[in-house]
Amino acid sequence: MRAVRFEKGRIRVVDAPVPSLEGDGVAVRVRGCGICGSDLSMLDSGWELPGTPGHEIAGTLDDGTPVAVEPLAPCGHCEYCARGEYQLCRSGNDIIYGVGRDGGMAEALVVPRRALVPLPRAVDVAAACLVEPLAVAVHGLRRAGVRADARVAVIGGGPIGLSAVAAASASGCEVGLAARHPAQIAAGAALGARPLGSGEHDLAIDCAGNAGSLAQAVDCLRPGGTLLLLSTAWGDLVLPGMALGAKQVDVISSLMYSRSTAGRDFDVAASLLGARPEIAGVMITHRFPLERAADAFDAARDRAAGAIKVVLEP
Repeated sequence: MRAVRFEKGRIRVVDAPVPSLEGDGVAVRVRGCGICGSDLSMLDSGWELPGTPGHEIAGTLDDGTPVAVEPLAPCGHCEYCARGEYQLCRSGNDIIYGVGRDGGMAEALVVPRRALVPLPRAVDVAAACLVEPLAVAVHGLRRAGVRADARVAVIGGGPIGLSAVAAASASGCEVGLAARHPAQIAAGAALGARPLGSGEHDLAIDCAGNAGSLAQAVDCLRPGGTLLLLSTAWGDLVLPGMALGAKQVDVISSLMYSRSTAGRDFDVAASLLGARPEIAGVMITHRFPLERAADAFDAARDRAAGAIKVVLEP
């Protein structure tokens, strides 16, 4: 089969062995795999992945059943797995598809049955790779304890920021969005956000991960508000110490997704996409065949040209 490889900061599409079924493994024919900002960061770092990248995955089973894939294979036995926080599994990066094991930028992959996420009928499997970034937002809002009457500020209009807009607005929150590019601002409006203005907010969600965005997030919070760190930061974060302390801001970090008494964040995200199928049309701006993976990565970098979510379709 054909699969993407990162080699010394460049993209190659290669012939790779078809994955074999082992244990409780299930074969998934990939129908869509999104390019995440972390994929760009790993490529640029020159990090030699052990296999195929891609963790925003959706496809079909051998019988045609459409599914999204929760791209984790936790050990199931450590103390974190036992309490449902399997994203913190002691096995580390080895559990992550597209990082420690072969991911979805290929024609097929094999995942444990527990990773399969049923899709509502309204969800097109070609767009269901969006369930992953939506699950990131769902998990973060859950950790922050967001309420339906909250005023929420989202800083950053990339896919994670727009996923946070979609999840917060679906929860009944009043949402303001600060974004750099016109396409991001328009997408935010379509998903229920107004441009971020003045006034105090209960929750500020940083989805950019730089000193400027963090300062803006703290500035727009009310005293005693909450700062949610939803972006994936590959370096140090610089927080405005005086403003943070003067307002006594609670800082919440969030990593990937897990489960609570209400179920998996991934299942909540799939239901959100089913209830709001317009999310796909708003967020997916580019689709490329697998053979044009290098072009797809170039497009994903060009936010100023209107790229939001770029999807590879094997």
